[in-house]
Amino acid sequence: MIKQVKILMVNLPFSGHTNPTLELAKTFISLGHEVSYVHSPDWKEKVEKTGANFIPYDNYPATLTSSQKERKSWGAAYQTVQRIGKEHDCLIYEMLFLPGKALADQLGIPAFRLFSTFTLNEKVLNDFGTTGGWYMTCIFRFPRLCRIISKVLKRKFNLRYGSIVDEMVKNAPKLNFTYTIKDFQIHSNEFDDRHYKYVGPALEGRNESDFDFSKMENPIIYISLGTLLNTCSNTTKFFKNCIDAFREQPVSVIMSIGNVVKIEQLGDIPDNFFVHSFVPQLKVLQKASLFITHGGMNSVNEALFYGVPMLVIPVGNDQPTVARQVEALHLGKYLERKTINAALLQKTSIEILEKNTFINTLKEFQAKSQSAGGSMEIARQILEELSK
Repeated sequence: MIKQVKILMVNLPFSGHTNPTLELAKTFISLGHEVSYVHSPDWKEKVEKTGANFIPYDNYPATLTSSQKERKSWGAAYQTVQRIGKEHDCLIYEMLFLPGKALADQLGIPAFRLFSTFTLNEKVLNDFGTTGGWYMTCIFRFPRLCRIISKVLKRKFNLRYGSIVDEMVKNAPKLNFTYTIKDFQIHSNEFDDRHYKYVGPALEGRNESDFDFSKMENPIIYISLGTLLNTCSNTTKFFKNCIDAFREQPVSVIMSIGNVVKIEQLGDIPDNFFVHSFVPQLKVLQKASLFITHGGMNSVNEALFYGVPMLVIPVGNDQPTVARQVEALHLGKYLERKTINAALLQKTSIEILEKNTFINTLKEFQAKSQSAGGSMEIARQILEELSK
């Protein structure tokens, strides 16, 4: 049996990139290993709930604005890992922390990488750059901008390559883990199975609050659009369109609106609508007949895990690519945000519910997602590699 391992994890202050990794920390601890997790102070409570030692970023003042926190997080995380990394047996990092592999090499410890989005190569990054809108992925659309950023980052983080694309793709650890199944990965035949592992969503130990379904009748439509869309200027209009679309329909609608839009802004709420700032998503998905989503990778993988058909309305970054993959694989439908109105939402949603044409494909994806292994499979493979 392998001796106790001292594991160092590091991440950046983005929910979609952090949430899937918390279960992995909990899993290692349940197996008797020690985990320290480097993260933003805002994540202290969630990290400590896993049982991990929380280590805040160095040189990261509480007075920073939200945008400053995001920009400075890479450097602050890097400095912290650089300071304490040699005290650990390995470094586990999420793909957004670009210098992870280069930093582990400098420290002389093994590195393992987690992907909360698709596994990346040149083709995938090009897809993101082409379709991802004016968000982080747009840098891959502009070669000159990419070269400028690459030059700055290589100097700042002592990267191996002079291109951030090459650094992501070529400077890869021996083992890389993606929180989806291989069937959902785009360009999946281009990734070596010896080094790229697909483990499905990490849902094993997620504890969620109770939710009252007693006043609802089937079918249930669940609507949730994630933090990126919830900060957009036309979000209130979208939710009002949903209300108009399903007001007179024989469905129950659970609508999660986040903390930006207020319920009072939505006007009259019909009796078949149940509107909340937040809902326990896994519990709701287990009851839902349709999920209207922004196409965040975590949410989509959770829907696949429970076999729920989707209507995907993406905003940016990887979401348009995710949406196209959902439709291409016959797991749901994809609508562009600019085309949305109440009539189209109603027509498309009722069509999905009544025709039930996605059921066979969803059953197959559900079975594969539920047997992919999740965090326990990641832990097993990492511990096996460290024991060699």
